[in-house]
Amino acid sequence: MSLDIINKNWKLGVLLVPGYNFAEMSHIVEPLKVANHRLGHTLYEWQLFSLNGGPTMSSCGMQVETLALTAAWSLSQLDALVICATNTIYQLPVQGFTAPLKHLARSGALMGGVGTGAYYLYLSGLLDDCRWTIDHRHLDELRQQGATPNRAIFNVNNNRFTCQGGSTSLDMMLHIIHLHHGKSVAIAVAEEMNCATLRTPKEHRLDNKINPYGWPNALQQVASLMENNIDEPLSLSEISQYAGLGKRQIQRLFKVYIGISPSTYYLEKRLNHAHKLLFESKYTVENIAIRCGFSSLPSFYKCYKKRFGLPPLKARHQKALMWSA
Repeated sequence: MSLDIINKNWKLGVLLVPGYNFAEMSHIVEPLKVANHRLGHTLYEWQLFSLNGGPTMSSCGMQVETLALTAAWSLSQLDALVICATNTIYQLPVQGFTAPLKHLARSGALMGGVGTGAYYLYLSGLLDDCRWTIDHRHLDELRQQGATPNRAIFNVNNNRFTCQGGSTSLDMMLHIIHLHHGKSVAIAVAEEMNCATLRTPKEHRLDNKINPYGWPNALQQVASLMENNIDEPLSLSEISQYAGLGKRQIQRLFKVYIGISPSTYYLEKRLNHAHKLLFESKYTVENIAIRCGFSSLPSFYKCYKKRFGLPPLKARHQKALMWSA
């Protein structure tokens, strides 16, 4: 379940078919925007396309401007293309799509489909060697026609990524961010989008009876202790005592379920809180540093710049300029 393009800038095209689901489109691009914000620099770019370009109507009557799929930007610079379409395969206009999709696939672009968007990839022969899924309402009928979609909420493998549509498009994109930049970044994005879980390709539709992010109760307890003690950070020994867990056990839980150390996770929590206060409050930088548990201003500046790429004052100034523009 991997993608070839890891830890590099990713240019994504979103191909909109008239009647597409507006929420599904948002679930594709919004996590990428949040990931850029969390990472402190632009690693994800995207552009909206339709077959012929121009305004493209969604199922709820909203229109967005699109480029033609054959535009130079799409054919020469795309790392990936994902298709968003209407909810029934029998209303899909298929003529004209196969050639550009095959061209993009031959050029090495990753190919994806949300809901019935996977139908275009299937008809183009681009899903023959991978696990894939489609809008659950069409699973059985396509199987009767000889197709092989499965019931997973999404699949990411062999440079193809497909999901059943609806909220599963968000699940899929969080998983892709996880593959690109690690679980801690995916969790940070999920938290900002108020998404309670990181679901996996192994889960089936409506099977969501798991703890947040798949964490055991012990790890949730430790994370809550950190969350509730941002201004006066606890030592690992104190956390161990309050949680009734051994220090090595805590370190193992973080390594297995999040992929980073407890101290790194705790620092990211404090820095993310500082980042929010910097843009959403009128506190001075000195006050923010204190509220986020930093004993010295130089230490706060150093950690903040390493995390977000700019010193806190400069970041606040740039944000102010953006809003006043």
